[in-house]
Amino acid sequence: MRRGRISIPDLVRICTEAQKVVNKQAEVIKGKKTIHPGPSANAIQQECTLELIGIGKGSTVLEFDLAKPQMHLSFSEHFGAKVVTEVAGTIRSLSKGKAESIDPGLLLSLYGFSGLVEQKGITGMRWITPQCNGYKPASVKITKTVHDRAAQRLSRPQKVIVQIDGILDMADFKPGDLKCRIDPPIGTSIMCFFERDREGQILQLLTKPVRARGMATLKPYTDRIDSIHIDEITPLPSLHLGEGNFFANPSIVELASVQKVKPLDDISVLAGGIPDDEDVDELIDRIYAARK
Repeated sequence: MRRGRISIPDLVRICTEAQKVVNKQAEVIKGKKTIHPGPSANAIQQECTLELIGIGKGSTVLEFDLAKPQMHLSFSEHFGAKVVTEVAGTIRSLSKGKAESIDPGLLLSLYGFSGLVEQKGITGMRWITPQCNGYKPASVKITKTVHDRAAQRLSRPQKVIVQIDGILDMADFKPGDLKCRIDPPIGTSIMCFFERDREGQILQLLTKPVRARGMATLKPYTDRIDSIHIDEITPLPSLHLGEGNFFANPSIVELASVQKVKPLDDISVLAGGIPDDEDVDELIDRIYAARK
């Protein structure tokens, strides 16, 4: 582009797509779902949100930095630096055609980001990371080849393990074509397939809130679910049932079992829940005072 200059529409597009890639790479490293509605987890937003700190000379260099210092928790690694470095490695492996498996959500973000190349005003891009916190510097060219290879992978049926909650409102027990439909709280209905040994369970759960888990097939070039093959389906308590259970006084172990809550492996998921300027002790005192 012109020396040290960039149009605002191009700037907005590049910044938006770059942030999407960083967020998805962070979700991959954290082992979180990359196929989901809505924004990324709060902890990832705090650690990996980028700020544009300068537009350099040459063919327009956009300089980014992490928006905030690392969170005040004792991490064993500088997570934000690791994420941007991993993005460079993912782009490089995709460019060389050596990437055996790339997470579908991350692949879709890379497809959108690399699609900016060779559009009007943008003839090429590089992802440049400096030496930081022990990570080596990198400079990876984002080419049309990267975009084409991402597109080729996205054109194939993408498979990913997912979990959805919703109302099981339809089932078809036709031999050889067993299927049902789940309506999630957000988004369109999802067609699900199941094996014959689940017929009785599906019939019993009709019109009830459920949680289904299984292998999902994604629609080409999107992160939208086309269908799911159910491996596990369990009932969920409705709001009405929740009212009845409120006074049942279950133990912590029973609550954890019903809600399928497991011990935390990473304390960082709790970060960001309380603002930095909030006194935790005062907050707890107010909570107990309100219960009296």
